[in-house]
Amino acid sequence: MDLITQHALIERIEHHRAAGRGTDTAPSVMHVPVSDYTDVERFARERQVIATAPAVVGLSGLVPTPRSFATVMVGDQPVVVTRDDDGSVHAMLNVCRHRGAEVAQGCGSAARLTCPYHGWVYGLDGAGMSRRRGEHFDGELVGLTRLPVLERDGIIWTCGDPDGTLPDQPLHGAERELGPLGLDRLRWFGTRTFTRPINWKLAVDTFCEAYHLTTLHRTTLAPLIHDDFALFDDFGPHGRMIATRRSIAELDDMAPDDRRLLPHATVLWFVVPNTVLIHQQDHIQLYQSRPGSSPDEAHLDVSLYVPTDDGHDDHYWRKNFDLLVDVTDAEDFTTAAGIQRGAHTRAQEHVVFGRNEPALQHFHRSIDRLLA
Repeated sequence: MDLITQHALIERIEHHRAAGRGTDTAPSVMHVPVSDYTDVERFARERQVIATAPAVVGLSGLVPTPRSFATVMVGDQPVVVTRDDDGSVHAMLNVCRHRGAEVAQGCGSAARLTCPYHGWVYGLDGAGMSRRRGEHFDGELVGLTRLPVLERDGIIWTCGDPDGTLPDQPLHGAERELGPLGLDRLRWFGTRTFTRPINWKLAVDTFCEAYHLTTLHRTTLAPLIHDDFALFDDFGPHGRMIATRRSIAELDDMAPDDRRLLPHATVLWFVVPNTVLIHQQDHIQLYQSRPGSSPDEAHLDVSLYVPTDDGHDDHYWRKNFDLLVDVTDAEDFTTAAGIQRGAHTRAQEHVVFGRNEPALQHFHRSIDRLLA
């Protein structure tokens, strides 16, 4: 995010602060049917969209060097992402062409991918290389099923449809802010995956407004971040919310040209369909929510990307990683589980997104457009 943008955003925050209480708002209240979180038919369509729409796989540090690989899930589909000897990124369905076993597990480095079941071997670009006792099989060895893939501005994109396509610039303008952050220079520290009894959209909803900070995060995040003074801007189907940290008051005594927003804000980008990329002061958090086996289940992947030369050791980052997972799981996702239970009652037909929740409104409208 360049300095011109940071200064413009600071001015908008100062406008809200001068008013004493305020935040960016939507033109009207939005009512969303409770059935959006429980309807089986809608859920099936959402699963299909997440499996086939352009989606973020991770940052470039997921496969940091030539001959590195990582396995991920794109919707319901197992995918292996690789970086070949030339530095190019590839994405393939993680399915051996013999009997369908996964050819890679976890992440690491390898000159080739070897199926653990019968030893069939594939190149890092997915091409078939060899198979044991080849005389017992007809025809040439078929390679892994390739998927569209794009690496740009430090972000890796793919989609689970082998016949699908990726737009040349899937960020719809947000690259002007994300590109200068140097996402391609961050290293992947780790990913935690867990399953919770919530609809997958609830895991995104919780990041789409700062309104809940004072009550839900009273002792954890509220002492650090305002529940007011939040900003929202849309980038096509995506959106960006600025959550203002209480340290913003330090800018009051600074000359305008010396002010910087990023040390005093948590910046959240909502990347449709199911990714939240969060810029904290010294690292990036990536939350990805995938539909589970029913509308009442979500698989959550939480990843941490950190600087390579910041002077902190892995103990420091592990402590931070544990903290962010513990807070969101114990407070946000536990509350979301109660929301999901309530969705199956006859308490109400709609949930309400207030005018002070513009990011939440935009996210749901974007999902509705995808389904349409």
